[in-house]
Amino acid sequence: MRKVSISVLISFVFVLTFCSLKNDGNTTQNRLAIVGTWYWQKSIGGMTGNEIITPESTGVVKKLVFGTNNKVTVFTNNAETGRYNYIIKLGNSIFDNKQHYLLTFNEMSYIIQNLDDNNLSIQDNFTDGYVLTYAK
Repeated sequence: MRKVSISVLISFVFVLTFCSLKNDGNTTQNRLAIVGTWYWQKSIGGMTGNEIITPESTGVVKKLVFGTNNKVTVFTNNAETGRYNYIIKLGNSIFDNKQHYLLTFNEMSYIIQNLDDNNLSIQDNFTDGYVLTYAK
């Protein structure tokens, strides 16, 4: 009986260690995928949830430059408008109170909906917010 308990305990510790490493790997992958220059494509949301804003409709060109040093530089119409620390970590969404990867900078928290080598979609982590879409 004691051998079974020790085996179960060792298996449990192994599973916890594996899950911990898996989460850390995803965070590292997200941090590396976000590095680079991102150009704003559109924002959808607002009070009605249907408002669509684009660079063409506003005359505003936005660019985010994420560095490996956990700094992001924001450009609006090619003028630097801010430089902030950023962090990607697991946190709760206000929409479903579940864990999601969150991107935080400039005192704002965004839910990462999609992040790959060419596309970034983030959602304001507050009601009546927007889903912002960027491309490299």
